[in-house]
Amino acid sequence: MSRESTLSGPHKDAAAYADWVKKDHRFCDMLVQTSPALAGHAFPRLKLRYKPSLVQLEGGSLHLPLLDPSMRAMPLTPSKWKERLEARACLDVSSSEMSGRKLLLLDVRNDYEWDVGHFEGVQRPNVDCFRSTSFGLSGEVSDPLNGVDKEKTDILMYCTGGIRCDVYSTILRKKGFQNLYTLEGGVSNYLKAEGPAGWVGNLFVFDGRLSLPPATFRRPAACWPSSPSEEEKERRWVGRCYACGSEVVELRHRNCANIDCNRLYMSCGWCAEELAGCCCSDCKAAPRLRPLLPGHQRYLKWHVYRDGLLTPAATDADC
Repeated sequence: MSRESTLSGPHKDAAAYADWVKKDHRFCDMLVQTSPALAGHAFPRLKLRYKPSLVQLEGGSLHLPLLDPSMRAMPLTPSKWKERLEARACLDVSSSEMSGRKLLLLDVRNDYEWDVGHFEGVQRPNVDCFRSTSFGLSGEVSDPLNGVDKEKTDILMYCTGGIRCDVYSTILRKKGFQNLYTLEGGVSNYLKAEGPAGWVGNLFVFDGRLSLPPATFRRPAACWPSSPSEEEKERRWVGRCYACGSEVVELRHRNCANIDCNRLYMSCGWCAEELAGCCCSDCKAAPRLRPLLPGHQRYLKWHVYRDGLLTPAATDADC
């Protein structure tokens, strides 16, 4: 079963802590991944919290066989995953029909994560939180698993670090999907090992940085920061403004200024100003609004603004 922990600190100290943890036999095979936080601590406050489950699902997860490796998707190393992607790109309709096998790529993240970056050719998930994921369950035409052959379709699942895939693959396994594969260590591990091959855009991360370009996962700490390579510039993904649909080159989200909405979305500069930091005109007319923040500043926790009494300075709080 996957274990996850995130920490922020000077590279030398963070590496020393990871080495100390791995001396415990329970964590000796733990995958450690690093990425830069150039504006200071990605997690400005110490927070220790017990959660019975790292990911939340409708109806809970206690009934799922999460501790049974045979019920989870088979992990593929980044190199094997890349081989599958290349084979998928070369697979034509005639050869697929003759062999009877198909390959389907599944993004088990949220829509706003896909908007920042994703593997080429994968369908955009239509959910804004993991608990609403319904691949293989809804029966809707838009469901990429609707009507697929459960015995002859290889399903390649991916998410940021791999935990959501571990959980959701047990649901699909119980539904009869037999050939399930997941990306070992998630997208962050793939970008470190293979670079942006098959990937377009940045990677969404759940902290104040929000979006990291692929190159940050491959460069040693001594090389942070650095400008994008020519290859990255050619493969740069252009997002879309949530309000007007225009192109957004800078792949960073903001939260809607309406406290009762708080949607995480991308916006062009014009809409951010015109809508006063809100995602739509309805939110702009809402009674409880936070101030429009300039640049990449982030709102404090929503409860600070709840009573409408404070207009505090922004900080790198989480979303």
